[in-house]
Amino acid sequence: MPPPGKGGHDAGMTYLVTYFSRTGNTAALAHQIAMRLGVAEEPILEHGRGDGIWGSLTGAVGAALGRASPVGTPQNDPAGFDLVLIGTPVWAAAVPPAVNGWIDAHRDKCKQVAFFATSGGVGFDRTFSRMRKRIGKAPVARLAVNADRLNSDETEEALDHFISDLKATQS
Repeated sequence: MPPPGKGGHDAGMTYLVTYFSRTGNTAALAHQIAMRLGVAEEPILEHGRGDGIWGSLTGAVGAALGRASPVGTPQNDPAGFDLVLIGTPVWAAAVPPAVNGWIDAHRDKCKQVAFFATSGGVGFDRTFSRMRKRIGKAPVARLAVNADRLNSDETEEALDHFISDLKATQS
């Protein structure tokens, strides 16, 4: 596996696993995906949003309104990868401002995309639809995982299917 901050490849296909996570659930899922692909993951770092209740409230309102927030410059340029996997939590049945900010900054650099998300159980379809519209391309695969089932057999099966869908894009 490449060192942290370095993308990776599998049989000639290069992948970048990037994600935003506030509670750690999406980070845990990103890590599982990266391990299965043999690549490193890279967090999306949001600037300017506070922690705690106020940060959560303004983030949820921003998500519902489709706002974007400033994010840090990634260590890896998405243009250097065949497939960029974008991970997000679902906030207010929508995409968090940090993920919107990352997409706005890098949409033209992504050759192909795949989406993965964690949630308390609702809002996946709306979130993926908004991501697709914002980035301007259809994902080659999508993975939706309920946060309370991250370590379940159900998630293991869904991960197997997701990775299989990703690898099918090599053909």
